Amino acid sequence: MKRHMKNIFRNILIIISILSFSSCDILDDDGSSISPLDSKVNFKVVESYDNYKTVSTPQIFIELQTEKIYGCYNYSIRTNYSVQDKSIIIDIIGIYKPGVCLTALGPANGRIKLGQLSGIFEIKIKNKNFNDKYNLLISDSLIILDGKETSNTKPLINFLYRYPKNSFAYLCGTTISDTSICKNFIDTLKSVISLTEFYFSDIAEIPYPTSSQGHQYDANARYFYYESEDEFNKIQSVMKSYKQNHLLDDSGVGLSIINWLNKNIRSWLL
Repeated sequence: MKRHMKNIFRNILIIISILSFSSCDILDDDGSSISPLDSKVNFKVVESYDNYKTVSTPQIFIELQTEKIYGCYNYSIRTNYSVQDKSIIIDIIGIYKPGVCLTALGPANGRIKLGQLSGIFEIKIKNKNFNDKYNLLISDSLIILDGKETSNTKPLINFLYRYPKNSFAYLCGTTISDTSICKNFIDTLKSVISLTEFYFSDIAEIPYPTSSQGHQYDANARYFYYESEDEFNKIQSVMKSYKQNHLLDDSGVGLSIINWLNKNIRSWLL
């Protein structure tokens, strides 16, 4: 009987140790670890690029961010994901903590590249403690995310415009006395290439910046269609010539154009 009781006690200790280990960080040889998810996760479906310097056709990404703020801003959300028929399944494994902490306050972030995706999907975001579901529509012009916030996940954007093909955003910032530059430059550009101005309605968020930043006067962004990439590529020489002729002392003035392929033209770099 004593031997039987010892075996039972030993088995209980093994189970307790396994459960205790599973609730703690899993350490790797380099000092990095993965800890259980301990925060609500905010997320959004966006059209973007591999990084801010990439020039390419925009693709669909899901970006995740914890509500919890950590002491190291390089923590990330570790996930496994798959696209099966019309389901996007995201399994949140935990919070990845690198061996080296970049000391600053910040949330843990995650980013999932879905690529050139379109249609109607169900998004499943799950963990061992929850399984949340949302509906997603990706059309040629809009990304629509439908579903209610839960205690575990929260959608940040429900309606988002996609980047219109052959389009760009024009951003202008000046001093208070030089605001006329904003109109003068775009008029100059229109005299060289064919442009059609368009406007986003307020039914959805805009993928482009909505204004310039950091100047005495920051104009609202303006949006234009152009005819071809060859035409767009002429803009740099037009802006460079305009700068040389009209912005001799360009302190406090910034002209910027960014197109749907993430090509940037900035006056201060010309």
